[in-house]
Amino acid sequence: MSLYSIALFLHTVGAVLLFVTLTVEGIALGQLSGAATTEAARGAAAMLRVNRIVGPLSALGVLIPGLYMTATSWGLVAWIVVALVSWLLVAVLGAVNGIRILALERKQALLTGIRDPLFLISWLTRVGLAMGVVFLMTVKPGVVAAVLGILIAASAGGGLGIALSLVRRTPRTDGQHEREGQVA
Repeated sequence: MSLYSIALFLHTVGAVLLFVTLTVEGIALGQLSGAATTEAARGAAAMLRVNRIVGPLSALGVLIPGLYMTATSWGLVAWIVVALVSWLLVAVLGAVNGIRILALERKQALLTGIRDPLFLISWLTRVGLAMGVVFLMTVKPGVVAAVLGILIAASAGGGLGIALSLVRRTPRTDGQHEREGQVA
């Protein structure tokens, strides 16, 4: 067993943990969006506390072994640079969402504030970016295909978030907002 294979294993575990945090966040956002009471919102928000621990571990698990493999085997090829920038965007957008949700919790405004469509759009954009990075790691394309792949993946996720946000806000004939089939 080589150091490279250990680094690849740790890198893969970090990527799996990233998808775990994205899944937990998606479930929590769905529950928060459907919460009718402050207590229900607090319960859903409690799920996100796990992400405050697992998220940074996943980031380190992706970054440190990834940098090692880049330095020892790959060099700064196009797909790695694009993947690294994309991973950074996922981390920053995730941190911003987490900080905003924490601020809503502290102000006891979770029930109203969580309905901001930017939470859903950010989450689905990050899911798209993460899937795009999986594409890059699998296909290892040149610079043009790498950038296009990430842009398409991020746009698909963000576009889905926008579309679902609009569906969430579609007024019914009785003046209420439609919630049936709502994802988050």
